Amino acid sequence: MIGLMPALWVATIATLLVMVMLTAAILRRQRIGRRLRDLRAPPSGRAANVVAVRRVGTSSLHLIAALGHWIVRRGLLSTGTLDELRASLAATGVRGASAVGLFIGVKILLATLLPLSAIVLLSRLESDMSALSYRALIAAAAIGGLLLPDWIVRARRNRYLREVERGLPDALDVMVICTQAGIGLGQAIVMVGVELQDVCPAIASEFAQTASELSVIADTRQVLVNLGARTGVDGLRRLTATLLQTLQYGTPMTDALRGLAGELRQETLTRYEAGAGRLSVLLTLPTLLFIMPCVFLIAGGPAGIQVMHILHNHKP
Repeated sequence: MIGLMPALWVATIATLLVMVMLTAAILRRQRIGRRLRDLRAPPSGRAANVVAVRRVGTSSLHLIAALGHWIVRRGLLSTGTLDELRASLAATGVRGASAVGLFIGVKILLATLLPLSAIVLLSRLESDMSALSYRALIAAAAIGGLLLPDWIVRARRNRYLREVERGLPDALDVMVICTQAGIGLGQAIVMVGVELQDVCPAIASEFAQTASELSVIADTRQVLVNLGARTGVDGLRRLTATLLQTLQYGTPMTDALRGLAGELRQETLTRYEAGAGRLSVLLTLPTLLFIMPCVFLIAGGPAGIQVMHILHNHKP
C-alpha cells in the first residue's frame, strides 16, 4: 500500500503536465506576422517539426473540445451550471467559444485516464491489497480526475484577480494621462490595453475586452457594467461606478480617475501595513517553540548541572 502511493502520484503528476501542456498550446497567441510568414514560405527542417507538433496538439485539443461540446449538447449540464462555468473561466482570462467544451472534455478525459492508469499500475504491482482498498484507490483516482481541473481553474482565477488588482492603479494613471490630453473614454480604454500589455497582461486583457465590446455594443453603460461584473474585482466595480457617474452628471473624468487611483494605492498600502502588523503576532509561536527553550537551557543549564552533581555526591 505504501509503495503504491508514489506510483499513483507519478501518474497523477504526469497527467497534470499533459493537461497543462495542451491548455497552454490552445491559449498561445500567434502574431499576425508569423502566420503570414508561415503561409508565404513553406516550413522546412526544424520549423516543419515545430509546425507538425503544433498541428497534432491543436487537433488533440479540438477532439477534447468536441467531446465537451457533445456533453453540453446532450443536456447533461444545466444552463445555470454552464453560465457559472463560463463566468469562472472568463474570470481567469480564458475566453472563447471552445473554452467550456475544452474544460469539460479535460474533466472527462482525466476522470477516465486516471482510473485506467491506477488499474494498470495495480495490476503490475504485486500486493496483498484488499478488494475494498483496490476499489477505494480507483474511486479516488476518478474523483481526483474530476476535481483537478476545478482546482487548477480556481488557482488560476485567484492569481489572475490578484494581477488585475495590482495593475488597476497603473491603468487609471494611463487613463488620466489620456483624458488630460483630450482623448475620449473609448480611446483611453484602448490605450490601456495597448500600453500595459507587457507590464500587466491581466488588466490589459480586461481593458482590451472592453474596447472590443465598445466597438460592437452601442450602449456604453452596458459595456462599463460588464467591465465591473466580469471579474468581480472591487476596484473595477468602483471604476465602473465612477465612469457611469461622470457620464451621467458630466463631472470631470480626470479628477475622478486621479482620486480613485490614489484611493486604490492607499488601500494597497494599508493592506501591506496590516500584514506587517500581524507579523509580530505570527512570530510569537515560533519564538516560544524554538527560541525560548534555548534561552531556558542557557540560563538554567549550569544550575541544573550543579544540582545533579550535588545529588550525585550525596548518594549513600
